[in-house]
Amino acid sequence: MPAGITLRERLTRSIHAAGLHLAGERGGRAANTLTDALRLGRIELCANPACADCAPLTA
Repeated sequence: MPAGITLRERLTRSIHAAGLHLAGERGGRAANTLTDALRLGRIELCANPACADCAPLTA
């Protein structure tokens, strides 16, 4: 199996991005509800700049 993003993750990220684009934070929450109901997973974002999962990568 090739390494990289899975179809489930791609769908989850696409739905979440669409929700954020259309309705901001409310859209992101609605997208998480939808993807959770479809058993695709959730996208969790935090405001902690030191978070290893959320912080942007620096070169």
